Amino acid sequence: MKQGKAKLWPWLVAMLSGFLLALCFPDYGLSGLVWVWMLLLLPAIWVGQKKKYGFAIGYVAGFVFWAVNLKWIWTVSGLGAITMAAFLALYFGLWGAMAVSIGNPWRKRSAQTNKNKKAVSGIEEKIAAKNKLGSREGMLAKAMGGSLTSLKFALINAAAWVACEWLRGWLFTGFGWNGLGVAFHNTPVLAQAADLLGVTGLAFMPVFMSAVILQTGRRLVQEAQIGKLKARLDFSVAALLLAVHFCYGVWRMKDVHNWETQRVKVLLVQENISQDIKWEPRASQDIRQGYVDSTASAIDTLEMENLRAVEENINGDAVELKAPDLVVWPESALPSPLLFGEHYEGYFLYGQTRHLLEEQIRVMGNFTLIAGMNEFEAEFGSGMVNFKEGGQQYNSIAVIEPEGELSRSISTYRKMHLVIFGEYIPFVEQLPFLRDIFKFSSGADFAGGFTAGESTTPLTVDTARGEVQLIPTVCFEDSVGRLTRKFVRRAPQVIVNVTNDGWFKESEAAAQHMANAKFRAIELRRPMIRSANTGVSGIISAAGSVVDPVTGKRQVIEDEKANHFTRGSLYGYAYAPVNGPVSLYALMGDWFAYLMILVTLWTIIRSKILT
Repeated sequence: MKQGKAKLWPWLVAMLSGFLLALCFPDYGLSGLVWVWMLLLLPAIWVGQKKKYGFAIGYVAGFVFWAVNLKWIWTVSGLGAITMAAFLALYFGLWGAMAVSIGNPWRKRSAQTNKNKKAVSGIEEKIAAKNKLGSREGMLAKAMGGSLTSLKFALINAAAWVACEWLRGWLFTGFGWNGLGVAFHNTPVLAQAADLLGVTGLAFMPVFMSAVILQTGRRLVQEAQIGKLKARLDFSVAALLLAVHFCYGVWRMKDVHNWETQRVKVLLVQENISQDIKWEPRASQDIRQGYVDSTASAIDTLEMENLRAVEENINGDAVELKAPDLVVWPESALPSPLLFGEHYEGYFLYGQTRHLLEEQIRVMGNFTLIAGMNEFEAEFGSGMVNFKEGGQQYNSIAVIEPEGELSRSISTYRKMHLVIFGEYIPFVEQLPFLRDIFKFSSGADFAGGFTAGESTTPLTVDTARGEVQLIPTVCFEDSVGRLTRKFVRRAPQVIVNVTNDGWFKESEAAAQHMANAKFRAIELRRPMIRSANTGVSGIISAAGSVVDPVTGKRQVIEDEKANHFTRGSLYGYAYAPVNGPVSLYALMGDWFAYLMILVTLWTIIRSKILT
């Protein structure tokens, strides 16, 4: 196909492929399409010759995908949604430029490349003559040569995709949301290899399989037309890799469920507070009291169940009483901040919050409260407490022990991975107009940025069965594997995420967030406890499932219609591996992505040398 006479079909196919990819993620969840969409996009790219063409086709597919996939951003800012789609599509375009050039098996090569090929061909012909390649062995050797070429181009395309996806998750603090591997969020067997490769590495197989299928299919058609079908090993190799991937998942799920674990009893509380009133000063008292009342109601229910179990125990068997080790409230559950400052030990709490914790929460039982709170730097002196001008501000998780002097019984984790143009604006002091852009896009004034935390030390809590370490994450930090892996230790651990997806109302953002979060549990082989203001609150097993591996019960807060945008509570169990096994991903991070980057760079350099 000549570039000057470009046809319309590649552009239409590119748009369709991007749309089909978007259907792999919530709220659509048609994960099987992850094996289909690339079968459309690759031919649309491979019929081209120039990098600009490949970039454009890839960009079109990417823009459609992100426009559909991130349409929930429209609930906050239409301009933001379009800008994000336009920016993130650049990574699809970058991959398209490589797929049409170094990854294109249908591309017409340069004269020098053809000369090199002829030289190689001449050598092959001499070998063929010497070994009488008209024989069955000769035909097999030629078939293997074609299969190796097919596998080579499949590797290049898959490696380039993984490289681009890793770059997207790293550049400018990164946005790794909904990588291709996340499409396996409801296909647990295929998701298990994330503990080896990371979720970014899971993107390799769908691209690799698609590239092999297309090349094999095209050759079969050509050979059928001339009546000379040949043995092809490339599809068999790809199928074998997929089978190994599948078998590993089956084995790993069974293996993980057989680990010795330390059970942590958890009570989650979700108030489902609308973002419209979340930060209204007049609503702060009602919000605080709402969490207290819901917690008290849930504990009362547990006590009634305990009483009923004892009364019905006519055989005198041992009865396990339900009592939470941890009560978890979501991000910014308590509107009043924790104040800290130089030469002040512990934290200062405003009177209402102190009274709530001491007189209402601690009296409910012997549990640790985990809640999202903000920390503000303050100045202390002469009996006065004032916010420090230009002081540090943190979006934090507060762990509040059940006993001891309150101000000294609180430990915190300070969020490290901040949301750009949400929690901070880079160079805002040097470029004041960025405040105007923020207000135009979000409809609110920029109140000042948070400071990024620095500690990667797990928090420690006591449970009825011993100490457990917490891997803390705030908001969408549970979608950043390279951060959470830094907290892994050889000890009983659970991941805790407090979040607030209320910014995006009752959109698919919350379900997508949950889909991404599942892969942190798989990558690190640590269960996850998620508490959302509104969104999806639940407990994820170390195999990435919301089903309790022991009781078989679904551990998600939802109403009778399975709607997670609801007010409620959940008493459930997280099973922390006792020996704290360290997965390959926890140990080595994105090693597979780095390898794919090297493969891509080497291929680019080699192609420059040959041409």
